[in-house]
Amino acid sequence: MNEGGNPEGQKRDLRRRMLVIRRALSEKDRDAYSAAITEKMLSHPAIKQARTIFAYAAMEDEVQTEGLIASLLDMGRRIAIPLVTGRRTMEAVLVPSTDAFEYGAYHILTVRKERREILPPEEIDCVIVPGVAFGPDGTRLGMGGGYYDSFLPKAERAVRIAAAFQCQITEEIPKFPHDCGVDWIVTEQGVFKANQR
Repeated sequence: MNEGGNPEGQKRDLRRRMLVIRRALSEKDRDAYSAAITEKMLSHPAIKQARTIFAYAAMEDEVQTEGLIASLLDMGRRIAIPLVTGRRTMEAVLVPSTDAFEYGAYHILTVRKERREILPPEEIDCVIVPGVAFGPDGTRLGMGGGYYDSFLPKAERAVRIAAAFQCQITEEIPKFPHDCGVDWIVTEQGVFKANQR
């Protein structure tokens, strides 16, 4: 169903359609594509130069990041992941090591409460950004919670790199002034420079 000229309705409609596409990937393809994306991420200049990286703990149907986070920790990087603290608000919590993880809501990895340390967003050099869909220009469509649109401006100097399957790239994303885009998009097929900022 297309919700006409209403941009919020268009976003909801597009989100539904793109989630169907992402969730249609087989586990085998998702894992293979995630491994290819991880390899490309690790060789990206912004990742190689970053000291502090804000990653995300993946939902089952997203680009998987557990291997990427483990590799970055092994390389001596400071890694943080999101901690939801309220409506539309989240903070960056440092990952001291992979043994600090536990499964939280929606079976998503989080840092155990007794080992959490909040990282000031201005210390972040690079953000690995999830999303439902991305435009070639870096426009991002998220899950609709507004968490990244609220958080990313606080990490103003950080390079933003989307982790996405190629099937998530689309031309038709409606954009609002408060929407935060990305600088790069990494898929299993390649690394693409966006022009959002």
